[in-house]
Amino acid sequence: MSTSDLLVTPAQRDRAVEILQEMYADGRLDHGEFDTRLELALKSRTRAELNGTFNGLVSRPVPTYAPAAFTRPAPLQRRDSQGRGMGMVAHWLGYPTFFVGPALIVATAGKENPAVRKHAVEALNFQLTALMAFALLGVVTGVTQGFTGFLFPLVGLVWFVLTGIGGLAALLGSDFRYPFTLRLVR
Repeated sequence: MSTSDLLVTPAQRDRAVEILQEMYADGRLDHGEFDTRLELALKSRTRAELNGTFNGLVSRPVPTYAPAAFTRPAPLQRRDSQGRGMGMVAHWLGYPTFFVGPALIVATAGKENPAVRKHAVEALNFQLTALMAFALLGVVTGVTQGFTGFLFPLVGLVWFVLTGIGGLAALLGSDFRYPFTLRLVR
């Protein structure tokens, strides 16, 4: 006994009807052909009869147009090189001066160049957030009698790495935003 001799279930007939309805809705069948194939599908008893209702039909519509082999990529966004260096300096001044260096850049060079101001404000907000995190961690360590002191090197490492990444991103002309930062200065 081959699989084409197996009897079909009502669920299989219902699925065949759904497929025929989709083909009719897509315009792959005209009304007369749809009625004929629908009648065949509903009367079919075996798989061979049910599969016969789809003879000569393409499973997916063939496009009537030639698909584009190549689409032109979007042009690269060129970043203005002016302000990249000062943006990097604003981020990296956080190493020796914490928040004071980025604040000075905001107050001086940030007034002349909006790109420098944007990076300096981002660096200032990150350094202020880091200062608050260190202060809060110090209070928590004091309350827990030194139990959470092991977190200082971890927070320090995250601060160090993110400050470096911010400077490199500014140098490359990226619109970098620090994660976990309170945006206190706008």
